Amino acid sequence: MKRLRMKVNKEKRIGRVLFIVEGSRYEFSLLQKIFVGVFQYEYLEKRRSRPARFISGTDKFSRIAVVNTRESNIKDITENEQFLDDVFEMLLKEYDYPVDQSAIYYLFDRDPESNNDSEQIRNYISILRNPYENDGFWRAGQLLLSYPSVESYTITAFDDKSDNLRFMLGKEAKRYIAGHTDIQLNKVDENALIKAAEYFLKYIDDMGVTLDLDEFEGTSMAIFNQQDIDYCKEEGFRLFSMLTLSLLQLGLTEMI
Repeated sequence: MKRLRMKVNKEKRIGRVLFIVEGSRYEFSLLQKIFVGVFQYEYLEKRRSRPARFISGTDKFSRIAVVNTRESNIKDITENEQFLDDVFEMLLKEYDYPVDQSAIYYLFDRDPESNNDSEQIRNYISILRNPYENDGFWRAGQLLLSYPSVESYTITAFDDKSDNLRFMLGKEAKRYIAGHTDIQLNKVDENALIKAAEYFLKYIDDMGVTLDLDEFEGTSMAIFNQQDIDYCKEEGFRLFSMLTLSLLQLGLTEMI
């Protein structure tokens, strides 16, 4: 694939964006570093069993909220709806954050230690296909899967050898980061976002599938099926995180 030039739009106003995540630490740190550290947006988070925290930003027209599901498992998207409903009500009453007027992203790992029901995940790919509305489903939302875990995003944002890395489990990606001091959340900047986006696009090209930012469901399913085949053959997951998809959809990174 011809190398595409990418850019980061730091002045882009994106309104309200909600990320629903499974982990209670790494995802929050990563998203805060991106949206506060790079873009200076207002940021609101609600972790499990912790008080909500708000960080003021310079752009009052862009507000990011990050919340947990009740447990660290993808099934909680639909099986513990009341927990999320209570969190959404808190966001509205205490922070004037109407979730029904927000773009919604579900950021989850494919790590088979925590999310091992392949058919359930395929179902979520089919129904959670748009951050603003999903026909026939009770709530908007785009499912963003990371293989094997969200740490893949950080690795691909820094490591030139990402193409050659494969991990069976998320804890292997964590160990890899721990052993490479050049891969650090506190170093995430515009260049890191561009590098991660370039890797994302190369991965799509290597798969031989079509990139359609507005209709990504088919591509996501193709990626899931191929990754599942590789995992079952004990080859491990090739690093890939759809977190980049949300940045492209929101216009925060784009191809020149």
